[in-house]
Formats: sequence, structure tokens, C-alpha cells
Amino acid sequence: MKRYISIVVIILTLCVSCKNKTNSIGTENSLKNRLESYIVECNKNGLSASVLVAKDGEILYSGGVGLRNKTEKLPVTEETIFTIGSLTKQFTATAILKLQEEDKLSVNDSISKFFENVPKNKQNITIHQLLTHTSGIVGNLGYGVDFVPISKEKFLSEVYNSPLDFKPGKQFSYSNVGYSILAMIIEKVAQTDYETYLQENLFQKAGMKHTGYLSPKWDTTQMAHGYKCGEDWGTHLMKWQADSNQISWHLKGNGGILSNPSDLYKWYLALKENKIISKKSFEQLTFPHVKENESGDSHYAYGWTIMNSDRNTKMIAHNGSNGVFYADFMQLPAENTVIIYMTNELRYDTQIVAWEIEQILFSEDYTPIVPKMNSIKHASTDIANKQLEIIHQFVKLILTEDENIDDFVNKHVASKERERRFKMWMKDMQKEFLGYRLNHILEYGDMSYDIVLESKDGKVVDLTPCFDLQFNESDQIVAFGW
Repeated sequence: MKRYISIVVIILTLCVSCKNKTNSIGTENSLKNRLESYIVECNKNGLSASVLVAKDGEILYSGGVGLRNKTEKLPVTEETIFTIGSLTKQFTATAILKLQEEDKLSVNDSISKFFENVPKNKQNITIHQLLTHTSGIVGNLGYGVDFVPISKEKFLSEVYNSPLDFKPGKQFSYSNVGYSILAMIIEKVAQTDYETYLQENLFQKAGMKHTGYLSPKWDTTQMAHGYKCGEDWGTHLMKWQADSNQISWHLKGNGGILSNPSDLYKWYLALKENKIISKKSFEQLTFPHVKENESGDSHYAYGWTIMNSDRNTKMIAHNGSNGVFYADFMQLPAENTVIIYMTNELRYDTQIVAWEIEQILFSEDYTPIVPKMNSIKHASTDIANKQLEIIHQFVKLILTEDENIDDFVNKHVASKERERRFKMWMKDMQKEFLGYRLNHILEYGDMSYDIVLESKDGKVVDLTPCFDLQFNESDQIVAFGW
């Protein structure tokens, strides 16, 4: 009798096991279907992007939509290379911790240990403060200077002569300049070029062959061209080659590295498996060191932001952008999930795709927002709706010395908190673009618009100035940028 009971138990166990396996496969297939359905919709609506989503060690989706080169009609694929912007910072931070493991520096060292003639008010700034954006050093040394050549000496001189935004260690303020200084420290300590150090000590160990500035043997046909205001902005590589194959210190260490989701997934696995730095160093890399805001709902680690998901699980994330390209890298360690996303055409809704994917993965009934990138081109005289009418009023204000800015802002800007910033923004544009004229307007399906101006000599100079405005259903401006 006991033997029969054992057989029954075995059969029941096998049945339950098969049922659980079937349920798991069913759930997995359902997730894949929802993901693919969303990405298909994104593709239909004109998004150009590359996406990789993995959960529990399995890649649920990896591929591209849209075009990496619109002129030659080349599609985005898994191999397409994008610029990843400030995702570069995690490499800089990891390199610092690797050098710390080798006892070549400490995050508690002050910058005066590595540089001469540091002004007194900056001598005690530490590597930790540079890593966490709490040094007080200015965020940038200019606007639109990523490809402007500058020597290390001149860069440091400008930093030294710039006033501190606050006393070191007292608050958080995002600083690209701080991460360029970290890259200089890496070069000094390792006695090699910043990119060479990354290639030999980080990327090769992770098996990454398609990540870097100039070192990889790039297949230029695989490079994604950036698109701004519907026009070809080019690639980072093209701009560096025009600058004698130099990476400006305005960019080095803080942004601009080229990669793709497949390589960043290898990086994710290498960090997870402690192939690059130790478990202890990884914990320091992703520890929530400082609050990014007063509410404390997000913290900055070293090259990563730390926050909680809707499920109160830890999220390790960062984004990167130069105003044309955009990238998101999200890790959910408790849920063994990673989402990597890159696009070559930044707009309001293209910034949320990774976050929409996160909701799809964990909220079965969630209806994701699809970026609507297909645009309608309006001539400079077209007024087809209320929003276009408001845009014409806006353009008239910024291209003349009209003083009715307050009335316009009070009437058309949705957020009272942003009114002051919008007024300052418009006044700055009045100074710069007096005498320009409206060239055309691009209307997108998400109630956002590109406004392209033409210079006094009849040229649309490098697609700038190009302004973005987004409206709500009440025809009020809810977002703006340029």
C-alpha cells in the first residue's frame, strides 16, 4: 500500500511541476507578446530606437525599430551604434573604484593630491564629492561646447577660475565638469589615456567590442545618425573626425561614449558577476550616497541614480542625452530585470519608452504611451489649429523686441511654477534671435512641435535655433526646451 501511495505522490508532484512550468512559459510568452506589441506600435508611429529587455537571465526582447540613416533608409538593428550620453559616467565611476581596489587612490582623496595650483576654496574637494555631484563645481563650462577643442590645462584653469555653486559637500548639483576631472585623475593615476584604460580594464573584461570613443574599429555604416527637427544632425564620430580625431575635455569622462544595448547588456552581466570590480566595490558604486532632491525620493550613487519602483523594489538607473540622442539604462536587481533603450531622435515622449516597458513588465493591465514621431510640416504662414496660432504668437515675441512676454506666459503656460523660467528663457531668445524669421513648424502626434528658425543671412544654421513646445488638451504649454 505504501508503494502505491508513493507512486501517486510522484505522479501528483510531476503534474504540479508540469503545470508550474506551463504557467511559467505562458507568463513568459504573454510578456514577450505584450512587449513586442508595444514595440510594433512604436515602430508604426515613427520611433527610431534599439531596445533590450532581459528578465531572470533570459532576453525577452532585443532589436531595433525605425531608421539609423534616413537618407540611405538603413534600419536600426541590434548592432546599431548610438551615443549613450551620461551613461558614460558609470564607466568613469567604475574605473575610479577599480583603481581604489588596487590601492592607487581612495575616494576620500582630495583633488589637490592629483593637481597643482588648486585654489584654496577647491583644495579639499574629494573624489567622492565629484562622483556624487556634491563638489560645488560648476555643471558645465558653456552651452553646446561638446565638440569645442580645449586642452587639459585650459579646462582646469577655467574650472579653477569659476566660482563654486556652494560649499563642497553641502548639496547635490549635477556636474559634467566634475566627471571630466575624474577622467583626468584616472589618466594621472593609471598613466594612460582615459579611453585606453576603459578598453583594457573594463570593456575587454566584459567582452564589449562595440563601446568607446575612437578606439573600436567602427563600422561607420552601423552608426545611427541623430535627427533634430527632422533633419540629419550627423554622428559623434563625424564630429570628432572633423576635430582631428580629438575628444574634447568638455565631453571626456562625463558623456559621449558610443555603444549599443547588446554591449551594455554584457556590461550589466559583468558587473553583476563581479568580473570588473568586487562585490564590495559594486555595493559602493550603487549605494544611495546623497539625495538628489529635498523629498529624498531619489539618490545619487556613483554614476547611477537610485530610487524605488512602484513595487518598492530598488531601481538602479541613469539616462544620457545630448539633446539629439537619448539613452536609458535601468536595473531592477530584486526582480532580476534590466531594460536598455537608445534612440537617435529625442522628443518628449521618446524619453519615457524604457519606463513604459517597465510598467508593461510588472503591470498586466497597463496601457503604455506610444511616442508619436510621424510629423506634419507646416509652412511659416500655416495656422491650422489653436496650438499653431499660439506658436505664431510665441515666434513673433521672440523674433522682435515685443514686451508682452508676461501676458503671453500668464495666458499660455500651464504650470505657474515654471512661468518665471519660461519668461527668462524667452527674454534670452529675444536677445539672440532678433531679426531671424520662422522657417517651418513640425507638428507631432503627441501635441508637441519643433519650431525651426532661419538666420538673417538666409541659412538654417546647423538646425539651430530649433525650439520644442508641447501642449496639453487645454492648449496650454506644458513643456519646452531648445
